[in-house]
Amino acid sequence: MPDYNTISTEQWQILLPADWAQKPQTDGPASFYFEASDGTKGAYISVFTRTDPNSSALADLAAWRETEIRNLHAMIDHHWEILEEWQHDEGDTAISASDCLERTNHYRIVCLRMTQFPWLVRVSLHDYDCTDYETSKQAFLPLIDSFAPVFT
Repeated sequence: MPDYNTISTEQWQILLPADWAQKPQTDGPASFYFEASDGTKGAYISVFTRTDPNSSALADLAAWRETEIRNLHAMIDHHWEILEEWQHDEGDTAISASDCLERTNHYRIVCLRMTQFPWLVRVSLHDYDCTDYETSKQAFLPLIDSFAPVFT
């Protein structure tokens, strides 16, 4: 059983394997990248501020999902499959996810999204060497299951 570190703020948390190190990220002050010691897996974490208190949480997550999926399909020489998607509301918090696989290049991305006004967090889990989907699913399952709001 691997060891995990908790990555969190006052609003949300996720577990990442202990051998994943934070790497320099230039996408902005609220963006972070963690990578496995062997370079085969990584996680991008970005935090955004929602500005419209009247917009529903699920609608905002759906808009992010559309952008993410459009960006995947725009990648040259990649043919992405959306294998699974889910979403749910937990009171004021909404969570959604898309499990995406590019079989030819052995590349898997799980896009996780969570929001509770005024924040929205996106976590993209990358398996850069996904030669066995079931093994990748088992590796990412504890991370996906740990992605949750922090209740104070």
